[in-house]
Amino acid sequence: MFSRIGPFEALVLGVAIVALYLAPSVIAFRRGHPRRLLVLTINLVLGSTLIGWAIALYLATRPAPDHGRPATM
Repeated sequence: MFSRIGPFEALVLGVAIVALYLAPSVIAFRRGHPRRLLVLTINLVLGSTLIGWAIALYLATRPAPDHGRPATM
C-alpha cells in the first residue's frame, strides 16, 4: 500500500497527521481559551485515543465560562 511513497510524500503525510492530532490545542490557543493548558494536556496525553482527541476538541470549541463577571461595553 505505501511501498511507492517517496520521502516528500512521507513528509507531507507526517505533517498532516501531526496537524490533525494537534488541532484541538491549536484551536484553543488561537481562541485564547482560558483552559487552553488543560486542552493541551488532554490532547498530548489522551489524544492518541479517539475519545481523548474528541474531548480535547470539545473543550477547545466550547465557549469560555463566564464566572459571573459583568459584561463590558
